[in-house]
Amino acid sequence: MATRYSESRTLVRGLRRVPGETRLEFKSKVFRLRGYFKQFNTDVSEICQWLMGLRPGGKRGNSGTDAFWKFFLEPDTFLAGQEKEEGDLHRRLVFDFVAGIIKSPLLSEILLSDELSGAIQALYLLVPTPTATKLFERLKTLDAGHRQVLLKAAAEWVVSRYQRGYENRERQKAEWGKEKVDWENKHLELGAEIRTAFTDIFKKLGIREKRARVCSWERLKANKDNCEYAGVRISKKNHNGFCQRYRDFINTADRSKKKFFPKNAADYLKLRVQYPKDSKKAWEKFLGNNPNGRWFPDAWETYLKVMNIKEATIIKKNSGLPHCTQFGDDDECSHNKHTEKCKLYQAELDQRPDLQPLEGLYREWRREFLAAPAKPTFQYPSQNVLPIPKIFGKGYFRTDFASSSLELRLDEMKEGEFIHIGIVPWPKGYQPQPEKMEVTSVHISFSGTRGRAGFHFNVAHEKSRFGVSQDAIDELRSRAYPRKAQDRQFLENARKLLIESFDGELEKNLRMFVVDLGTNSAAAASFAGKEFKKSFPLKVVKIEKLYDATPEPTKSEKKGETDKNTAQKGTGLRLPHVAKHLEVWFKKAAEIGEKKRELGVHDLRRLALHLRWMIRDWVRLNASQIIMKAEEEKSDLIVFESLRGFRAPGYDKLEDEKKRRLAFFSYGAIRRKVVEKAVERGMRVVTVPYFKSSQFCSKCGKEHPDLKELKKDKRARKFKCPFCKTEVNCDENAARVLGKVFWGEIQLPDEVGEKH
Repeated sequence: MATRYSESRTLVRGLRRVPGETRLEFKSKVFRLRGYFKQFNTDVSEICQWLMGLRPGGKRGNSGTDAFWKFFLEPDTFLAGQEKEEGDLHRRLVFDFVAGIIKSPLLSEILLSDELSGAIQALYLLVPTPTATKLFERLKTLDAGHRQVLLKAAAEWVVSRYQRGYENRERQKAEWGKEKVDWENKHLELGAEIRTAFTDIFKKLGIREKRARVCSWERLKANKDNCEYAGVRISKKNHNGFCQRYRDFINTADRSKKKFFPKNAADYLKLRVQYPKDSKKAWEKFLGNNPNGRWFPDAWETYLKVMNIKEATIIKKNSGLPHCTQFGDDDECSHNKHTEKCKLYQAELDQRPDLQPLEGLYREWRREFLAAPAKPTFQYPSQNVLPIPKIFGKGYFRTDFASSSLELRLDEMKEGEFIHIGIVPWPKGYQPQPEKMEVTSVHISFSGTRGRAGFHFNVAHEKSRFGVSQDAIDELRSRAYPRKAQDRQFLENARKLLIESFDGELEKNLRMFVVDLGTNSAAAASFAGKEFKKSFPLKVVKIEKLYDATPEPTKSEKKGETDKNTAQKGTGLRLPHVAKHLEVWFKKAAEIGEKKRELGVHDLRRLALHLRWMIRDWVRLNASQIIMKAEEEKSDLIVFESLRGFRAPGYDKLEDEKKRRLAFFSYGAIRRKVVEKAVERGMRVVTVPYFKSSQFCSKCGKEHPDLKELKKDKRARKFKCPFCKTEVNCDENAARVLGKVFWGEIQLPDEVGEKH
């Protein structure tokens, strides 16, 4: 039942001079091409704006124009049995009529339904806006082929960045409504009146977020200064500013001073309370009682300077040191005062004792069901933020890979006229080679002032042992089971599709490659059917590890060389490179927030785009590492953990800098890039539920009962099962667990409340 598909691929090559061309001539050509690139982005953006106004519910749309909206986005559905190119042509003909570029008789060959004909006529009679009028006048001057490419680019942009998201949101909303009703029926004690009372309290405090950044009632009723949201994140708890300074101070001390400083400070402060006006006597007493503490007076003076606090202030409070001295994962801070909203929230609940026992349950409801899934945001193409390449279709480009050159027919050029420009040679080891493929279009884009040409061509996939396509699997996940709570249902149906279409006995012959992308490292496990074969670490670069602190340039870097110890594979992934840009980002963002007018800088779009390209390269690098290993194992199926709705543990309580690092995980982007590469090689990719996958034993299938012990072992990169005594690398164990989850041999629990 082996099947073969084909898919479009793009290889990008940089622009360069042709032989005999001067630098000035080349720059002139690049400058000219960049102007067309900018204009293409402007035209597509304006077509998108005109089209979005006609969407159902749009400012200028109405029930009579709905059919045109659907036809413009997907003309193939109105022209069944026709080639895709015919759909693009008919879209252009209909648009040309609506825009007044051609007369209606030219539409006679298109078989239009009565509904679509009526929509076209209604739109033809609709007076265009001044912006649309200018757009139509400009498009009249373009060749029909250029116009057709513009319209296709605009339609694909709206479909991918709005229509699919909107349709997915509607499906998500319907499933969310069912989940909400089921949850509320299971928790009748949290009735509508109780939920409304809680919601009103949060509204009164000005809190709109689902995950409110105020401490829980359980924490507030203890009346301790241990706020989760104030202060500075140290270890896994929030502490006050003095705690942060003390940790910095004590980390510079030697081991003995670090151990004995808190006790000596407590002894000295007791004496100072006894002798508030005679510090000399207090020191004499202290040194008499602590003959080994002669180092402490100098250390105390240094401590006061680092803490920027006066001794009299500490003595006045008569409560010991104003900070913590221990910073373990489980050490709560008793000096971190609650925020004003925490105090107001506590005051509100003090007046409602009937609400207090249900506060935790309400928080759970609020996180999931306070509001329906958000509507998709739509951004228009822009040369600076979201650029779309200038596209040249058939008849508007000519290639000569033997001489590494390219000819392009620009907008105002007549048939047969071309601009000639050089390109970087085709990679020798890249498959396919130019003589074995046909380029369908050329895409010109710019990274700053650097021009690049993308060659778009079709690639035949390797034969797959599955009769089901990857598109069918992805559609099942995104359309039939779009919610995180439906991951298990998706897996059951996807597994059924794979089993029924597999060429062979799936449970014995399937070569499966399972990937676990942990927060600190990554691992994979290979299976032959249901039988586990081996596990191994993956060479995956964790980008958040590249800039825990801004590194100083090495000696070789100062000389313009590359240091092997700081280099990473892949464009733009060297440690100092990432750190340098992020340092600028954080600094400028703070300056703009404080003095936007004085700076005269209103955004960081160019730097944002550059960072986005760097993340793109990082995603490609990691995806290629995974695919390379999957090919070595001769895999048929790659299994990822589903990570839908994933939030890092304690995400809402993290400091901003750590949140920025977490934002670079992009595990979903890695999976999507792996899908692209996998289908070309005849593989399929599927996802499985992931909650608590690192807490189960891959051998006996039991959940580890001691979370504290589990975390301790995880820091040592180990998993030790207390039941079957298995000891294995924690990431490799998680990968093996995910493989058994695919087969249904281990069933992970449903996710409830906060993640662990």
